[in-house]
Amino acid sequence: MTVPASLGTSKVGGLPTWELHAALDRLASLNDDPGAGGITREVFTPTYRRAAEQVAAAMEDAGLSVRTDAFGNLRGRLPGAEPDAAAVLSGSHFDTTLNAGRYDGVVGVLGAIAAVRRLRADGFAPRRPIEVVGFAGEEPRFGSGCIGSRAFMGALARADLDRMRDRDGVSLADALRAYGLDPDAVPEAAEAASAVHAFVELHIEQGAVLEAAGVPIGVVTRIAAPHDLGLDWIGAATHAGATPMDLRRDALAGAAEAMVELERLARAAPSGTAVGTVGVLRVDPGAINVVPGAVRMEVDIRDSDLEARTGVVEGFLSAARAIAARRGLELKVETITEDTPAECSPLVVEAAAAAAEELGVPHRRMISGAYHDAMVLGAEIPMGMIFVPSTGGVSHHPDEYTAPADVDRGVAVLAGTMARLAA
Repeated sequence: MTVPASLGTSKVGGLPTWELHAALDRLASLNDDPGAGGITREVFTPTYRRAAEQVAAAMEDAGLSVRTDAFGNLRGRLPGAEPDAAAVLSGSHFDTTLNAGRYDGVVGVLGAIAAVRRLRADGFAPRRPIEVVGFAGEEPRFGSGCIGSRAFMGALARADLDRMRDRDGVSLADALRAYGLDPDAVPEAAEAASAVHAFVELHIEQGAVLEAAGVPIGVVTRIAAPHDLGLDWIGAATHAGATPMDLRRDALAGAAEAMVELERLARAAPSGTAVGTVGVLRVDPGAINVVPGAVRMEVDIRDSDLEARTGVVEGFLSAARAIAARRGLELKVETITEDTPAECSPLVVEAAAAAAEELGVPHRRMISGAYHDAMVLGAEIPMGMIFVPSTGGVSHHPDEYTAPADVDRGVAVLAGTMARLAA
């Protein structure tokens, strides 16, 4: 099947390329902390609502019928010749983490809209319906990421909405109410897996593999998943000058020793792809002249190889307990998130590779170290991802950047992939 598309023109979906990038700029202007240099647009805030309005308007302008589901996922649908056929979905998210960049997630939502425009301008008539989805809350404002896609998959229980809270103690249920949604209706956001033929997500790589290889497109074959842990180290807050070293129960020293062990275990994992990160460390009381009496440590361990990840997790917890016992510390452990690495569907992988080949765009097959909404959908739905380069591998940072030409190539490959899946 040939999908008309020329990378040699200045068009994307029949529109001048700059219109897509102007839309990226407009969305980047919706920012709750502009003075920090990056973008802060967390889910279910007033600023996020304005972003949703912008994205909905872009969907409508592309000829999509738009609705918001019970969890706030934004969905724009293009009917197919067989309206009851399982749909082809594409999209990502447009919320951000704190002081983030402008491309993460947003490229996948606006890029999917641009891909639909491209297909329509080329006269492509899908057999299957096509939907563009902006999932709510991929970033972990409420302690767990991908909450919109989890709700879409029916994986959020009503009790979770009261349990999950942000750093200010606001529950997810209360945030939904403030946004105008009913927490009791969230189960209605669940979509039957049989209603989705496939999902494909365009995304910036957030690493430097493509840039280092000089390859403009990545076709993802597997997505790594996190096992996130919260560890509370409890010792004794005593006077720094009056407490001899051999009498201290220093919670931070214990946590620091465990951090070094985590690094060693991740480096030694047999998969060669395991990573371990301590992204949160809160010290109490936090005074220069007081031995730290308590430390909250939050740990992210991930791999695309579940067995190797399990080995790192078990090794780390065993070491942490031994360190706590030796240092006279109490240790409490909780699991924050435990997701399963996801295999991308050959259906989507081959469609994306064929689209890149037809366009003459070099590509490579690769693993995603970051997790995405596609990972959550992959539990029941055939899915895949298309990566475009991230300059310097920088992401979740104000310096995050993907060149316009790389975004345009990604949109062209996405359009070809969607066409193959929907034909």
